[in-house]
Amino acid sequence: MTGTLDEILKKTIREVIREELGKTSEELLSPEELALKLKVPISWVYENSRLGNIPTHRIGKYIRFKLDEVLKKNGGPNGKD
Repeated sequence: MTGTLDEILKKTIREVIREELGKTSEELLSPEELALKLKVPISWVYENSRLGNIPTHRIGKYIRFKLDEVLKKNGGPNGKD
């Protein structure tokens, strides 16, 4: 029975890790979260969003960002620059 429980736990952990890794590109980030990930001031995020320099998703009065879209637009991994 122990072997079966270990296998179930390992399988469950692998699935959770895969799900979490898959979220990173699709997850919507707040301006604060994006600033932390890019290691830039939050004012940079707001200004570049306002100027249309980074892809911004509007949800009502809130703005959100997808990290992969921002990186592509601004010369990050697989970006244009």
